[in-house]
Amino acid sequence: MAHVGIVGGGVTGLATALSLSKIGFQVTVFESDATPMPVSPEEAFSWNRRGAPQVRHSHALLGRLHNLLRDFHPEVLKMLLDVGATEIDLAQHMPDTLDDLNPHPNDKDLFMIAARRTTFEWVLRQIVMENPDVVIRTGERVTGLITSDDDISEVQGLVFDHGGSEFFDLVIAANGRRSQAPEWCKAIGIDIAEEVEDTGIVYYSRFFRVNEDQELPFSDRLIAGDLGYLKYGVFWGDNRTFSITLATSDKDKTFWGVRDPEIFDQVVREIPAAAEWVTLGADPITQVHSMAGLLNRRRFLSDENGLKIKRFHMIGDALICTNPLYGRGCSTGFWQAHLLTKAIEQSPDDFVVQAEIFAQDIDEHIIPWYQASVDSDRNNREFESGVTGEGSTRKSILQNGLLPATQTSAKVWRAFMRMMNLLAPPKSLNEPEIMADVLEMWEKRDERPIPPPLGPGRDEMIDLLGLKETA
Repeated sequence: MAHVGIVGGGVTGLATALSLSKIGFQVTVFESDATPMPVSPEEAFSWNRRGAPQVRHSHALLGRLHNLLRDFHPEVLKMLLDVGATEIDLAQHMPDTLDDLNPHPNDKDLFMIAARRTTFEWVLRQIVMENPDVVIRTGERVTGLITSDDDISEVQGLVFDHGGSEFFDLVIAANGRRSQAPEWCKAIGIDIAEEVEDTGIVYYSRFFRVNEDQELPFSDRLIAGDLGYLKYGVFWGDNRTFSITLATSDKDKTFWGVRDPEIFDQVVREIPAAAEWVTLGADPITQVHSMAGLLNRRRFLSDENGLKIKRFHMIGDALICTNPLYGRGCSTGFWQAHLLTKAIEQSPDDFVVQAEIFAQDIDEHIIPWYQASVDSDRNNREFESGVTGEGSTRKSILQNGLLPATQTSAKVWRAFMRMMNLLAPPKSLNEPEIMADVLEMWEKRDERPIPPPLGPGRDEMIDLLGLKETA
């Protein structure tokens, strides 16, 4: 039985271990965080995961992820639901203003999972730990690769910070956006090319729990918005929890004070769509967690001359990371694990071919979402700067055409929901029959009543919060 070493015990690493074990591989997962396994989802929420600081931020477990679990790992989905996650049937929450409320066969795929990232990771680890072909070793930090001196360097094993080493038939780096894999490769003379673009945001998240005597809220609309200077989103969790995320420009020092819990809560109370959640009877269960230095980045293990390194894959945020504000990370990471497993299963002994298959699948299925993140961030910066151009026009069509059309056209609503849940590529919204309804709505934007503002303008918010403009 071939033995695979996976570096990183987060969602993507565990998903890869789960998938590979099901096609006959022995797997060892190395997780640098030396924290004991929590005994429950609630204890997992306090998990000391220094290697994954994003675990207590908002996460969306999208339709693509739900359906991969449903079709290939039903035991994971069952356990998630058993411990308090919720399966959200989006078709049951269609806006009643749509022009056609009849069910559609593809609605069976329009499901999301409401769960905290820590609960999802805890369930994954529980399932993986029960597999006799998988071993998880915590507190072991990888510092390098063992390679051969062939024409194409071939990875043979891993080196650890305690000075030891271990050999494997295949090595996979699934250790997140802070991955040291490029440094490991550089140490053996291989430069991993990458393209990088700063997202330009800093974001803040706080979790809340709905009181037992309150009914859980649900809305048939996306609880997210853009005030121009500040973006917001509400994300459902498990066991009566939810989180709210606020995001601002990383250059806007005036709003860095949002990290203060009192200011955070005051901002939320000034945004009607978000305020509904905190005023219904919910208490905060965390402080405000912030993250900055967020990048859109992709890395390349091949160049015009072909593959640079064999028996080695990078996956998840180690390979491709995008603006976390769009909530796709867990879902695309799990999807990549599925694609890599398929590539390895197709060509278990030819490491060049399996790398080529995986790269092709990444280009087809994952890169469109990376590019969408890059394009959206550019459009946002252009729009916020007041520059008139293609980016600002696209933003206007989104706000004044697409989003209103999701409340009137069943075709647009379904197309939007499928795109948001990674079930259809970003370009699917450009299909003629979809764009016809969107553009019709956009062209009538001046004929519609002006909708109420999503929240206070920048100057008003500064006054309400008692902030001082900071250059």
